[in-house]
Amino acid sequence: MPIIFTKNALFCLTVSTAFGLSAWQGTHIFADETQAQITTTRRVEIIQPQQQLPPPPPQPHPLLPAMKIAGESYAFLKDQVSDYACRIVKQERIDGRLKPMEFMDAKVRHQRVVDGRYVQRPAIYLHFVGPEEMVDREVLWVEGTNGGKMVVRRGGTRFEYVTLDLDPAGDAALQYSRYPVSESGMIDMVRKLVDVGTADMQYGECDVQIFDDVKVDGRSCKCVQVVHPRRRSVFLFHIVRIFITKDVPIPVRYEAYDWPAGDSESPPLIEEYTFQDVRLNVGFSDAEFQRNYREYKFRPN
Repeated sequence: MPIIFTKNALFCLTVSTAFGLSAWQGTHIFADETQAQITTTRRVEIIQPQQQLPPPPPQPHPLLPAMKIAGESYAFLKDQVSDYACRIVKQERIDGRLKPMEFMDAKVRHQRVVDGRYVQRPAIYLHFVGPEEMVDREVLWVEGTNGGKMVVRRGGTRFEYVTLDLDPAGDAALQYSRYPVSESGMIDMVRKLVDVGTADMQYGECDVQIFDDVKVDGRSCKCVQVVHPRRRSVFLFHIVRIFITKDVPIPVRYEAYDWPAGDSESPPLIEEYTFQDVRLNVGFSDAEFQRNYREYKFRPN
């Protein structure tokens, strides 16, 4: 019997998806026998008291099959996907408070290097369609331009045309998001997850299940679930789930959960992201990542 997640069900999930994307610094990601250097940003919100370290890991480590699936997804996104469009649905806990769900249409462009020369800079454009107080908010970031800052049009119901240049990793930007916009998108999500998995493979107390017949918005997926039964200072999450489509290995949903406060309580959601209506290799023009593009409403410099 397949596990089925419809759009409505996705929005109501209260179980656990934890790629505690509060990422780890510079480990390695691999697909099959290929390794690529990774650097991510770690953002820690709550300092937990030190707990006893977990026992040593069993051999082979139960995370190995999950790491292979994630590595294959990363390699596909890096080597086969130049850009994509999708609807992103996200919900995050920031400073201990679970924020309302956000809905945004995204254009994402990956870095491309040919003969050692950059031919395409990473870039992202977001147009918010919900909730009401964020409707028509726009965000644009292109690596190496605008002094590294993103352009933000406020949107919503008040002062909607206010347009600002903000540091993606600054306090003003991160009061609304757990991660900088420069680390948004599927490839960064998978990269951070592999970083976390690499760190977790040093220890035991890691239960892994892979479900082969799962539906997300009607698409057949593999679901990788990782559970750390006990809270430990070295672990970032209690439960995490990532859903990888079977036709092409892209992540279309990720969930992460914290440990419950008591035995009778449900694991609280840390963060969840769903990528809907994904279209790969759209072929966006450079103009679509400029603030004066005809369809955007940013105020001019």
